[in-house]
Amino acid sequence: MGAGASAPGAFDRLPDMVDETTAMAILGKCFDRADWETITSGSGKVRKDTFITTISVRNHAPSLRAWLEFWRIDELLEVLESLDVMSPTDIALLEEKEVSKIGLKTVQQKHWQKAVAHGKYLESIHFDKPPSPLYLWLETWRLERIHKGLFDLGCDVKEDLIDLTEADAALLNMKLLEERRWKQATQQLIKVIRKFDFNDNTRSSTPSLETWLVSLKLEELNEPLRLLGVVELCDLGDMDDRELASLGLNKLQRKHWDMGMLQVLNAKKEAGLDGKNDDPTFRGWLESWRLYRLADTMKDLGAYVQQDLLDLEPSEYSLLKMRPLEAKRFEQAMITLEEEFQAWGEN
Repeated sequence: MGAGASAPGAFDRLPDMVDETTAMAILGKCFDRADWETITSGSGKVRKDTFITTISVRNHAPSLRAWLEFWRIDELLEVLESLDVMSPTDIALLEEKEVSKIGLKTVQQKHWQKAVAHGKYLESIHFDKPPSPLYLWLETWRLERIHKGLFDLGCDVKEDLIDLTEADAALLNMKLLEERRWKQATQQLIKVIRKFDFNDNTRSSTPSLETWLVSLKLEELNEPLRLLGVVELCDLGDMDDRELASLGLNKLQRKHWDMGMLQVLNAKKEAGLDGKNDDPTFRGWLESWRLYRLADTMKDLGAYVQQDLLDLEPSEYSLLKMRPLEAKRFEQAMITLEEEFQAWGEN
């Protein structure tokens, strides 16, 4: 966008009614006449709040495809993904020879220039975050079992979940604790729908290494990382520059890697709580409390990691069919786990 858009307080200083000259000055190369005619209804002016909302919606595209649709170049999605483009800010990093291979048509070239300018603007305002596709969100809430059901309902991105009714959700046949996590997760999602990250203090957890790599378009690194001894996300922090260089990342892949590593480093506390760091398995946690006999019953209730059990009410502990001493150990385990979450939330 124009230099005016990225200046601090630029939108606050706009007049109550924005005319075309002002809009062009603040949007610069990103000014789109078709959009302008739509939001002004041909009047040549638009209310300030409408103008700002239009820009905000475009900045918060739910997917690369949706963002390309804004600029009417969505037919380029497949070729851009083949070039490792993951987000709007990536296209400005493409080499000239790579852009020439795309074969832009005459009008597409104009739209492309606007899209590149918009990508640079998003980077300038630090709006460049790793994507969080639906499958990653589901895995962090241990709800991946319902992925197919959501797909059958027509949900492709997290934003689609907002349109689900309680009757729709009932068709997913969730287990008791899955249903409770679903309610927590969807309530939280409304607040951070396009800023979701897994390094927060909710009861979501870190995703698997494989899912994290796929979300960053780095799935081809699965085998090289395995050969380096990486098992979980927390292992990535042990890699040095020499080991990173051995992966042979190109410019866009390295950018995606660095963005993802910020997530991983920020999620270390989360990893420690959900067992991904200090003990990689739910089984290990159960064995440490001598509760492994209950594993199958917990799975039937929808508990897949220890923090899932925090959604059980004390009056429902009987559902686990514990023996007397198991019940005592379980209650102590719940107290300890709850204290860990509370201590983290206070930090």
